[in-house]
Amino acid sequence: MRILILPILEPLPGKVLPETAEQVGGVEAARRYRATILTTLRQLRGVENLLLHITVTPSDAIEAVKFWLLPALGSGWKSSNETFLLDGWSIAFHPHPPTTPHSLIATADPCCPHLGARWVHTALLGLGKSINRVIGPDTLGGTCFEAHSPTGPNLTRTLPPLPVIRTDACWQAALDGPLGPALKKAWEADRF
Repeated sequence: MRILILPILEPLPGKVLPETAEQVGGVEAARRYRATILTTLRQLRGVENLLLHITVTPSDAIEAVKFWLLPALGSGWKSSNETFLLDGWSIAFHPHPPTTPHSLIATADPCCPHLGARWVHTALLGLGKSINRVIGPDTLGGTCFEAHSPTGPNLTRTLPPLPVIRTDACWQAALDGPLGPALKKAWEADRF
């Protein structure tokens, strides 16, 4: 099985985006965080043969995150063995990353809405065959995507950096970019 791990924090004021919270307050930072997470997951809709494995911190917030996130993404979810299914999505919620072996494990920063289904699909091309690791840096000097396969030659592909949303300046830049309308729509619809 191929898994994409997305670590999500319970989106409460004062608990997410500390740099943004310093600039615009905890309530607004939490609202922007939720809009960013929703936009990222909407961008990942349709990613093929990949389970979105959402790890939630703190671990006792899994139900609260499900209650917020699933209805915001759509209606008509089906549940099968702790995995929620809707056209284009296969999502599981857990407190920790998986411990059993998988054919591919990737980790993505949910504050990087440019990680769309096509981008992820392209990033994974050749993984396990011509390379065994992919690194996607972000524009702030961190990593927004990393994938590893237990097979393939010991070679790493480094991708061009993608923007993440961590500060008010990052948020404003994202609003001015191609995903601005989607972020704004998610922000305006926030009913958490």
